[in-house]
Amino acid sequence: MKLKKYPVSQLQEGMVIGRGIYEEDMTVILSEGTVLDRQMISLLESRDVYFVHVRDDIAPVPPVHQVDNVKIALADVAAALGGSRAKSGRALLPTLNIVPEASSPDKDAALAEFMREVADTVAVKPVIRRRTARSVVQTGIAPQKDASLESAYVSQYKDLCLNLSMLYETTRTSGHIDKAAVEILAQQVLPLCSSAKAMTHIYNVRMKGDYALHHSVRVAILAGLMGQWLKMMQRDRLRLVMAALLLDIGSTRIAPGFLKKVGGYTKEDRVLMQKHTRLGHALVMNSAFASDAQIAGAVLQHHERNDGSGYPDAVKKEQICDFARILAVLDSYDAMTSRRSYAKRRSPFDVFSALSDEFVANHLDAAYGLPFIRHVCNSLNGNWVKLTNGETGKIVYIDESRLDALPIVQTMDGAFVDLNTLSSIRIESMLASEEMTH
Repeated sequence: MKLKKYPVSQLQEGMVIGRGIYEEDMTVILSEGTVLDRQMISLLESRDVYFVHVRDDIAPVPPVHQVDNVKIALADVAAALGGSRAKSGRALLPTLNIVPEASSPDKDAALAEFMREVADTVAVKPVIRRRTARSVVQTGIAPQKDASLESAYVSQYKDLCLNLSMLYETTRTSGHIDKAAVEILAQQVLPLCSSAKAMTHIYNVRMKGDYALHHSVRVAILAGLMGQWLKMMQRDRLRLVMAALLLDIGSTRIAPGFLKKVGGYTKEDRVLMQKHTRLGHALVMNSAFASDAQIAGAVLQHHERNDGSGYPDAVKKEQICDFARILAVLDSYDAMTSRRSYAKRRSPFDVFSALSDEFVANHLDAAYGLPFIRHVCNSLNGNWVKLTNGETGKIVYIDESRLDALPIVQTMDGAFVDLNTLSSIRIESMLASEEMTH
């Protein structure tokens, strides 16, 4: 299956949707395989959808007035991956019942040509590489190396990093948190929280300088996304973002030399580092945020765990505020998926597994963690990855109905690799934009 991303303004009647389109709450707007008409295109425009993935290997279906009595059903994606019809029987194209018009030689010829195109599309037999027939399919068509980053997004991200750095430095020298500056920063975060691009971009923006600074910015962006996914009121969503921006404000009370230490922390180092929660809480309680129990609580408690195994107070779930339980998930996710001086960046899919273990162990809150994983997983389609066999590829499909689903990846030689059935290969890491140039 070959997909091409089109701006909504360039969609045409008869194009076939190649990837389902969803509301933020995962309500389906248009499902995969839908044949577009003018009304559907208008619907997408009204829902503020900007890009749509379209089947590029199927000619646009002729409008109703051009075809006689056509009924079409194409095989499931799994047919392309397994060489046989999907067990579910789900078709990429729904059956089209088209009102017939009077026949003519020209129309008959056009119809015959159209049906040949459809037959050719379905009947092409893929060349299977010698691994597992249902796991790897060779097409010979390499995925397109599309632009990994939008320059406007990168510019906004860099501005946010600079402004947050200035806030932390001002707090370091003055000992006080400027509430107005934090509110402005939170407003700057929201434009970076478009679910269509945020998960791709925060992974692909090249990190220069202070890891902790980038970590705070990314967690704030994730908080903006999470607030959206949880359908928070705008005011509460901004409060969650502000809490994320202030999570590590206590580090301004710790010697800068210690924070820039390269390598893993010793036991003594960790004890000192854990003090940032109390130090940050003290700063918040001495600021105009003192009356906001959720923000103050998040700064103090984002390292607490539901079973009482966290710090600084080893309190249990009932005593941990909602913002802290949400941000604990986001903080953990970003820490595990980031490249550190002493730790390799992990694949989000490995992190999903690690987070799931944390939910089962009652460390992190599954009520917030499971929706987070589901939405992030949906956002990773289209990302470039490095596989453990050394190949580079692009995520082209993830089964959104399964929380534990692994993606289907198209490699540079055109092979589709189904990681759900090929256990010998995993995603080693997501690739940043500069890594795609090598």
